[in-house]
This record gives sequence, structure tokens and C-alpha cells, in this order.
Amino acid sequence: MLGLIRVITLHQEADIHRHGALIEERYGMRVHSRCIPDQPLGVYDQATELEAIPKIVDLARELEQEGCTSIGISCAADPGLAEMRAAVHIPVYGAGACAAHLALTSAERVGVLTILEEVPILIREILGDAYIGMRRPEGVVTTLDLNTPQGRIAAMEAARKLKAEGAESVVLACTGFATMGFAMDVEKELHIRALDPIYSLGAAVSVSASNV
Repeated sequence: MLGLIRVITLHQEADIHRHGALIEERYGMRVHSRCIPDQPLGVYDQATELEAIPKIVDLARELEQEGCTSIGISCAADPGLAEMRAAVHIPVYGAGACAAHLALTSAERVGVLTILEEVPILIREILGDAYIGMRRPEGVVTTLDLNTPQGRIAAMEAARKLKAEGAESVVLACTGFATMGFAMDVEKELHIRALDPIYSLGAAVSVSASNV
């Protein structure tokens, strides 16, 4: 069973498990979803990331004790990834890292679409020389901004600019893109591959499980 950590505070079970349900539906694995407390706007800058990390690590330990056989961090910035790997004895996957690795399997020039001011460090390191640049949707600061009609329009325009700059694929460096089903829209409209972090995480866990 995959323990999926949501780095935003949600209260309705359907909302908490929304990303887990996507993984269950596509990859046929059980997912147990949990949220960190007291972060209603999630992780969207350095301050909120530093605030979240100890909560994420505590939750990872709880999920291991509850019987999860792997843990996924449902945030493309992968906050606390190294700290979690040091704290538990089961595999830990970062959504952003998984998306970046998968992007390299199909393209030599990769752009990053993010709501942050900078590309998450781990994604940038993984992409290496394949990285061609980033774009941030205009007017979008949090995942709540992203999942609006205006946020979707701004995100598509940013993806279009990445393609014009030479991107052959785009890493969607925010798990809010999964909630809005944005990868499919990008691929249909722009005819380039879009790597959704949640589905990328699910793919990585699925492949690892099949090799055991």
C-alpha cells in the first residue's frame, strides 16, 4: 500500500484522496492518503516549505507504522524527501523527481511549468543539460489560484511559451495540475508530452512493485 502525503490541509475525504484516487484508478494499487495539519494554502514558497518539512516527516513515520509499504510526497517540490528517506525504512518517492526522470525518457529539451518563483531544486538537478527554462502562469501563486478558469488559461499560455522556446516535453511542477487534468489538455492542444507529477509518481511505484 502506498501512503500518499498531501502537503496542504484539506478536510473532506474526497479532497484528501483525490490524488490517491487517480493513482488507484490508473495503476490498480491501494493508496492511503493523509494531509499535513495547519497549512490551508499548502507549500508555495521557502517559508511554507520549511514549515511543512517536520510535519511531513512525522506523517511519514505514522504511515510506515500503519502498514504502508512505500510513501509518496504529493508535491512537485518534494519537500522533506531526503529527511523522510532518513526517517523511515520503506521506499519514498517524490512526485517532482519522478516527473523529471520520466521527461528525460522521451525528450532532450525539457521545460518546466511551475507556480513557484524558481524551479524546484531536485527537478533542476535531474534535468541537467536537458533543461531549457521555466514558466510560471501569470497571476498564479498557490494551487488554489491554479484551479480556476483564469489559472487554466494562464497555465496553457505559459506551456505554449515553453514550446515556442524549444521544449519537446514539459514537466508540470505542481501537483495541482493533476487535480485539473492539465497534462492531457497540454498534449492535445500543443502536441508535446506533459509529465504529470502524480501519474509519474504512480508509474514509478508501480514499476518498482512489479520488480519485487
